[in-house]
Formats: sequence, C-alpha cells, structure tokens
Amino acid sequence: MSDFPFVVDIQDTAHFEQQVIEASKQQAVLVDFWADWCQPCKVLIPLLTQLSEQYQGAFILAKVNADEQQELVAAAGVRNLPTVKLYKDGVMVDEFMGAKTESELRQFLDAHIENETDHKINEALALSESGNYAQAIETLKLLNQEDPGNTGVYLAIAKVYLQSADFENCEAVLKALPANVQASDEARRIQDELNLAKATSDAPKVDELLSQLENAPDKHEIRVQLANQYIVSHQYEAALESLLYILRQDMNFQEGEAKAAMLKIFDTLGPQEPLTRKYRNKLATLLY
Repeated sequence: MSDFPFVVDIQDTAHFEQQVIEASKQQAVLVDFWADWCQPCKVLIPLLTQLSEQYQGAFILAKVNADEQQELVAAAGVRNLPTVKLYKDGVMVDEFMGAKTESELRQFLDAHIENETDHKINEALALSESGNYAQAIETLKLLNQEDPGNTGVYLAIAKVYLQSADFENCEAVLKALPANVQASDEARRIQDELNLAKATSDAPKVDELLSQLENAPDKHEIRVQLANQYIVSHQYEAALESLLYILRQDMNFQEGEAKAAMLKIFDTLGPQEPLTRKYRNKLATLLY
C-alpha cells in the first residue's frame, strides 16, 4: 500500500486492468515501469511522486516493478527502463523513456492533463495584460504558496514584472530560477524581452518614431527602433511589417540585423503561430 494518496503499486495483470485501464476512463493514469537496479529510475520516481501530490489527483501514478511484473512489461512492449506511459480513456496516449527534469515532466503532463495551477496562472496573466499588475502579482504569490515547486509560477511572476516595467524584480526572479529552468525556451524568451525592454526604455516611443519616418521613410535605423518598440509591446505583426519594409529595400542592412530580428520574433511566437507562417512565407519570397 502506498503512503501517497495518488500513487499505486501494481501487483499483477488484473490489478493493472483495474487501476490503469479502467481507472484511466475517469482520470489520467501515469504508469512508471522501473526496477531497483535502474539508477535513472531512482531519480525519476521521487519527481513523479512529488508531482502526483502537487497535481492533487489530476493524475494517478501507477508504479510497475519490471523485475516482478515481467508479463506486464512484455504486454506493454517495454524495452528500456525507466519507461513511462500515460493512459487516458482506457488507452495509452503518450510515453517517454529515460529520466527527465521536473520542467520536462510538467510539460509532458500538461499536454494531456488539465492543471488547475496553470489555469490560475493564465487568469493572473490576463489580469496583467489588462494592466492590473499588482493584483496579478498577488494572485501568483498566493499560488506560489499553494504550489511552491511549480516553476511555471515563477516564470509568470517574471512576465508580470516585465509587463509592468519592473525590470529589477523581473531580473531577480529569473536569476533565482534553477539553472535548468533558466536554460528553458520560456525563460530565455523572457530574458530576451527583458534585455530589449531595458535597451529601449529610454529610446523614442512609437508616436515620435512614426513622426520621424514621415520625413525620412527610408531611414532604416528609425524603422529598427520602431520594430523594437512594437516587440516590447507585443505588437508583433507591426514589428514584422517594419522589418519586412527594411528587407525589401536592403536585404543586408547592418549585416542582416532586420532578418535576425524577424527570426527572433518567429522563435518567440513559435512555428505554429499563424503570424510566423505568414511572415516566413513573405521572407522566403524575398530571399528566393
């Protein structure tokens, strides 16, 4: 019997059918195939157990000792340890092999499991987008007390500080993150936005730059500044249009600065974002 309410040790094939297949029709079940001799398993099991507590029943962790349950191992097609399989609605929907970091595990789980913490994070970020920065920070700090191991909360706090132009606190939060989280794509995007926001904080604002362009429409240095201001305020299409204008006039402006800026926006938005696809096609037309 497990000491943890959301963890179960699978005893045999019938138990697997009941606790995994049937149970997954009510909630997600994460099955961890492990063994005592497997060193990566010893790293992974505590993390999975911790997450099962933090997710408060959003999924059940079912542990299968591969040495004791060889019939189940063969039936599941497990060839390496650790192997982790996620079951929903009676079928296996995703899997991975080997150890993962906490942030990687959360990413894996959150692709399939509705996480109440993430829902609250999104609500706080919506408050921030509407200018309610203090309320957003207060919400996230309370959430951090409820779920202190969730690095997504810290990243959200950093985002709100960035949006409110509190660069000092934003930088402090980012620097306090574990090294593996600092290296994540999300943390790097926030750091890039922070660097750009600090660099443009004393630069002319959008209205002034647009006024300057009326008198010098082909002054590309002004247009780069304008694109940066648009990026800081998340007006990505306006930024992409400004950069595209430069590239139509001078593809190699300042050793490819405009092109590099466009590629960084694509990275921020992600490959599936419609704006990314739209402007990648426009850029490709210019290049080829």
